[in-house]
Amino acid sequence: MEFMQQTHQYSFLIRLLKGEDLLLSLQKFCEKHPDIGAGSIYGIGAVSQAKYGFFNGEKYLESILEENLEVLSIIGNIAENQIVHLHGIFGRVDGTCVGGHILPGCIISVTCELSVMVFKPKVIRELDPETNLKLLSLPEKM
Repeated sequence: MEFMQQTHQYSFLIRLLKGEDLLLSLQKFCEKHPDIGAGSIYGIGAVSQAKYGFFNGEKYLESILEENLEVLSIIGNIAENQIVHLHGIFGRVDGTCVGGHILPGCIISVTCELSVMVFKPKVIRELDPETNLKLLSLPEKM
């Protein structure tokens, strides 16, 4: 286990508009706020297209749905260099859900309401040789 204590500094409320790309818009926001070196993201909304991935232990298997979906939950984090990592659950009209790692290509259909909580100190991601993924690297070990 790795961990670190953080202090909440401030928060942003963000509303994405119809036609915006969920992940790319958040990345752009973070680039315009380079002081965000660590943060948590929560949100809800609606999309007309969802693109998400499932990591099978070796690579991401991508799925694209071109239908109106409720964004039931978005949760994720921000690390140094504005690395945005999001997961989402999307609800269909029949009540079934799909979800996974949010990729560029989730297009907002009505709105997406997000809360970004900024923390200090910054958090970094480092390449894990076992998974070939950039994972959080936290200073304390237990």
